[in-house]
Amino acid sequence: MNYNYKLQKELNSEYQLLNRACSRHQHFEKLIDSIQERIIELETLHKKLEMDDPDFAVHAEAERVLYRHNASPECSQDSAVKKAG
Repeated sequence: MNYNYKLQKELNSEYQLLNRACSRHQHFEKLIDSIQERIIELETLHKKLEMDDPDFAVHAEAERVLYRHNASPECSQDSAVKKAG
């Protein structure tokens, strides 16, 4: 039995797993940053809208942000997070 070959094959397999895990880790770091940015933007708009007399520009900005968030590629981030779980 050629253990050298089997060990080399197993080592290569482990390196591939490590590379995939590192890649996924980087992806999720970016995803987390994106989610945090969205939360900050939405919270800021929510505070503006809670004011007694928000102007029309705030409503337009809220509509724009909500549309952009729902149309963005990150909108599928919920499914990406579920897949990782």
